[in-house]
Amino acid sequence: MNPPFAPPPVGRISAEPAPMSAGSSFAARLVALPENGRIRVVGESRYQEALRLAAHGRAAGNELDDHIPATAVLVPEPGNKADANAVRVDVVCGQRKLTVGYLPRELAAEYQPELLELRRRGAFGTCAARIAGGGTKFYGIYLHLARPWELRAAGPGDPVVAESHDRTVLLRNDWFCTVTKEQDHQDVLLKFAPRRGQEFRTVTAQLGFCTIRTGKYRGEPAIEVRLDGQRVGQLTYAMSMRYHDRVKALLDRGLEVTCEAVTRNTDKGVEVELMMPAGPRRDAQRGLSR
Repeated sequence: MNPPFAPPPVGRISAEPAPMSAGSSFAARLVALPENGRIRVVGESRYQEALRLAAHGRAAGNELDDHIPATAVLVPEPGNKADANAVRVDVVCGQRKLTVGYLPRELAAEYQPELLELRRRGAFGTCAARIAGGGTKFYGIYLHLARPWELRAAGPGDPVVAESHDRTVLLRNDWFCTVTKEQDHQDVLLKFAPRRGQEFRTVTAQLGFCTIRTGKYRGEPAIEVRLDGQRVGQLTYAMSMRYHDRVKALLDRGLEVTCEAVTRNTDKGVEVELMMPAGPRRDAQRGLSR
């Protein structure tokens, strides 16, 4: 995807404390913004390596459902010499964030004031994103983001939640998390297997709790993974303990807890990996500082 104009060079934010620099770990709290909209990102041709890393080297399919999910961070750049209204788009990649482009110039001027207000409250706004292209094509990326005036409702938010709708929350998708016991649920997983020619398939998983039935941790709780309400496996005891408090707190509020996931065909059958938040316990104590 080639931009209609050259994006402004990355500048530092002189008027604000602790600006984030490309490739750095996070130094500020992230707040999920309303996502009932879709806008394009420009300048991606300059950030192909960053997009390749964010996509884990994979190529996206041609259908919207096959585009690769990511979490975007919107960074206002009032000190940018080329465009004082610039808004940089970064993506979360493990413990770092990578610059992948900018909001179009005409939109940046509308979004930047709201993002600066959020920044003055010590936070950066995030939203869901999708990466397209790859392989023989340029990578591109677009955002699911509400209109500028709708961002004013963004509060401090839950650091592990990417978005919420009605009584359902979607967790952040910072990294891949292994699921176990899939071999016992191949009849269900086959319904969600990648289609012919697909390397993987993006699905939405629901999280709940179950009891470990065998082994060293028999009788202990584990996080159960479901697709379309049907059990397909569970997290290991260690991963279950890592996310236990956060998931339980959300469930106790009567919310349905979901996360993005991918299925793959392997020699052992259809396997599923969850895309989960990084370090929820640290998040609760210190925001996303690393």
